[in-house]
Amino acid sequence: MRMWMISQRGEVTDDTSRELQRWVKECGGLILMMTRSGPLVALDDEDAPIVEQHSLVEHMGPVELNPHGLAAKRLEQVFAQNLSRQIDLAGLTQGDGASAP
Repeated sequence: MRMWMISQRGEVTDDTSRELQRWVKECGGLILMMTRSGPLVALDDEDAPIVEQHSLVEHMGPVELNPHGLAAKRLEQVFAQNLSRQIDLAGLTQGDGASAP
C-alpha cells in the first residue's frame, strides 16, 4: 500500500466527502485523514487508477511522509486512530481460533 493525496473536484462538502471516502473503501483503500481539499488515503498501486476515475477526483498523486519531519509522529498517531476505526478487529481474530469480545 502507498499513501495517496486526493484533491476533490468542486466544493468539499460532508456529502461529497462521504461519497469519495465510500468509493475509496469500496476499492480496497483506507482513509488516513481528511484535509480541506480531500482525503489522504492508503491504497494499493493497482487500485489507484480505479479510484482516480471517480467523478469527484480532480487530481490524485502518491505522497511520502518524512519520518524525521516535525509532525511525523503526530501524523502517524492520527493515521493509527483513523485506521483503527475502519478495521474490523473482531473479524481479524475469527480465523485464528480466538474469540472476539
